Amino acid sequence: MTTNDTNAAGVAAPCLEVFSALTPHAIVERYRNGLVALDPRVLEMDDDVADRWFEPQDHVGLWSARALLTHLMDVEILNAMRIRRVLAEENPVFENWDEHAFLDSRLSRPGPDALLMPSGACVATVHTLRQTLASMLVQLSPEDWERKAMTPYQGEVTLLDIVRYVTWHLEHHAAFLNAKVNLVLGPAAEGDTSFEGCGEGCACASQSNEQTAG
Repeated sequence: MTTNDTNAAGVAAPCLEVFSALTPHAIVERYRNGLVALDPRVLEMDDDVADRWFEPQDHVGLWSARALLTHLMDVEILNAMRIRRVLAEENPVFENWDEHAFLDSRLSRPGPDALLMPSGACVATVHTLRQTLASMLVQLSPEDWERKAMTPYQGEVTLLDIVRYVTWHLEHHAAFLNAKVNLVLGPAAEGDTSFEGCGEGCACASQSNEQTAG
């Protein structure tokens, strides 16, 4: 994934660098409240709309809204256990997981043998995991945040690195999810639910990188 993602349609997703500058206290609050970045209308989509996969020319990412929500749920489940392992084990080694295998399987794609979950169930799972873990994360000492693990691609990371990443990950994909909702349902009646960059000093909204995934 790129860190600065604004595609040709103007989908501005948050920069990972911004999250890297947040203190543990600030990142826990952003982690706890991450779902506010989602356009709630995604829960109003019927199955045909929620399971629509997109074309590159749509400029909102390729995955369906339900597949994206399922991906967010999978990542939250994976990282919830990783966070707990870092606190329970000394220098755990994390195995790789193939996110595209999940996205290309019947867990995410419609069909006669599909095993799709309701969109609301995916969101509820993310909410429950974040609220539960946040109640633990606020109790951590500075030494806890520096506990380490080994990952397949990033090498050695701290617990703070993991929480920062998963917090960014949801908001990154939320920008594309909201763009999908706006494309199929039209702009929200009240206010703009799309992410408009990371704030003052961030250049992500001026980037022009084509995003073809989420």
